[in-house]
Amino acid sequence: MDLTEQAELHHLTRPDGARLAVYRREPSVPSEVTLVLAHGWSASAAVWDDVIRHLPADDRTRILTFDQRGHGASTPGHAPADMRVLADDLQAVLSAFSPDTPAIVAAHSMGAMAVLTGAATRGRTAAARLVGLLLVSASSGQMDLRLAGHPPLTRVVGSARTAIAQACTRAPRSTRYLRDLLAPSVAPRPTTDVAAAWFRAILEFDVAGHLTALRNIPVHLVTGAQDRIIPPVHTCRLAAELAHARVHVLEGATHRVPSEQPALLAMLLTDLVEAARGQRPTSPSATDTILRAATRLLFTKRGALGAGGRLPWNEHWLARRSATATRVGREEMIYTRQ
Repeated sequence: MDLTEQAELHHLTRPDGARLAVYRREPSVPSEVTLVLAHGWSASAAVWDDVIRHLPADDRTRILTFDQRGHGASTPGHAPADMRVLADDLQAVLSAFSPDTPAIVAAHSMGAMAVLTGAATRGRTAAARLVGLLLVSASSGQMDLRLAGHPPLTRVVGSARTAIAQACTRAPRSTRYLRDLLAPSVAPRPTTDVAAAWFRAILEFDVAGHLTALRNIPVHLVTGAQDRIIPPVHTCRLAAELAHARVHVLEGATHRVPSEQPALLAMLLTDLVEAARGQRPTSPSATDTILRAATRLLFTKRGALGAGGRLPWNEHWLARRSATATRVGREEMIYTRQ
């Protein structure tokens, strides 16, 4: 049974009519910290189930997950697809279901874009209650493969994807039929027109240079070395801007890090929770210092792209995979290839 079925289901109606499905796991005693987990494009809150299963037993932490509008059990509403709308939704969920505790936000892909948009547009107001961030497969922008700087073949792929999104918007029934025929799935997916609208919003998303509000918040940046949806170069650009962030590039992992490396993500969330309670220092290791220096050197200029937007082999950063069910040594997790 999905963990979302074991959580307490609530609904939050937004001003434009969207009805968000929110899943709350309440501790047995008053909570000290709230974890909010936001999923990505064409997914649902269930993508965090494996991560939640790996979290240690804790009776002082509230856990909130929710389906993004138009995804899972949430309705799309009438507002145009824009990352600022998702940022507002995230803030509304936090305010409605956990108004009185410090918050740690874990966000994957499009969910991370919503978090970064909130920080870019609201500044310190959006970051006021944040005591930690876990951003997985994140980007600060330049998601449009048609942009100059990409190889010609990549730009052709980008044009083809944009054309498909336009077709999904204009003929949602036909494209939905084709999708279900060619790529059937038992998991809930947004309708093709809703998915296309958010795909276009992802292409338009750009917050680079506007993330100063996050500079005093502990941040973990995690990406899969084999991620072809949001390649590691995007995480490197974020690391160049958030110089204090700890960076984890997972060799062998793709865009589906929450399902591929749930134990590692659970360990990082536990690290943030314990740091928020004053139980563990968050000072960077010497290895982190090397990573940050390399990042700033290589990726301060946003145009620095490898072939197809991916890092050349000698610029990959690696993270050792967990040998145990739930824990990875903090000092052993990250190293660089010379």
